[in-house]
Amino acid sequence: MMNIQHHIGDDTLMAYVNGTLADTISVVVATHLAVCPKCRKNVALMEDIAALYLVESEPAKYVATDPKVPAIQQFDQEASPIDSDKYQTDKGVPSPLADRMQVHLEDIPWKKLVPGISHYPLSVADGNRKNGVLRLLKIAPGTPMPEHSHSGQEVTMILRGSYIDSLGRFQSGDIADLDDQITHQPVADTDKDCICLIATDAPLKFSGFFSRLLQPLVGI
Repeated sequence: MMNIQHHIGDDTLMAYVNGTLADTISVVVATHLAVCPKCRKNVALMEDIAALYLVESEPAKYVATDPKVPAIQQFDQEASPIDSDKYQTDKGVPSPLADRMQVHLEDIPWKKLVPGISHYPLSVADGNRKNGVLRLLKIAPGTPMPEHSHSGQEVTMILRGSYIDSLGRFQSGDIADLDDQITHQPVADTDKDCICLIATDAPLKFSGFFSRLLQPLVGI
């Protein structure tokens, strides 16, 4: 089983339930939910609260099938935990992500950004980057990402390996749900490549002069 320590923020989960998240970020959230019983339980609770609100606001439209059971109890509850060895699809990742990939994770045609860091862009809704950017990122062992903050929201899920930054250590299954108040510099901290799924709804803001010059080229 995965030992997930970092989870999706409540505001992001509620936006996911309400259908107001950017398409790119929704993919990362759905991928994390596929492997995280705790976050699935929170989603089920939020869905129940939303359903209860509808029942109370428009009771004539929401009638329980069994009059002896309150309507709220008839909605799906927490899904069962998923073993980390079983959640993989034939592309080596959970299905929400696999749907955006053309090849198996082992066969990704990585594109080098800078020494030690490569990426693989994934499709977004309508092919419009205004909907955000979704990509896989591979960071070589010991390699630091450029220090950066965010113009909007950045959500990152670790698929393999791990990294460490000022917020802690993030490993397989963990998710970093960051807003424009956070500045950080992840560093891959094991002898294995750190492979992450990253979504943003606005460009990053790099701290260094050289990194800012590179930004138009790498498209982050």
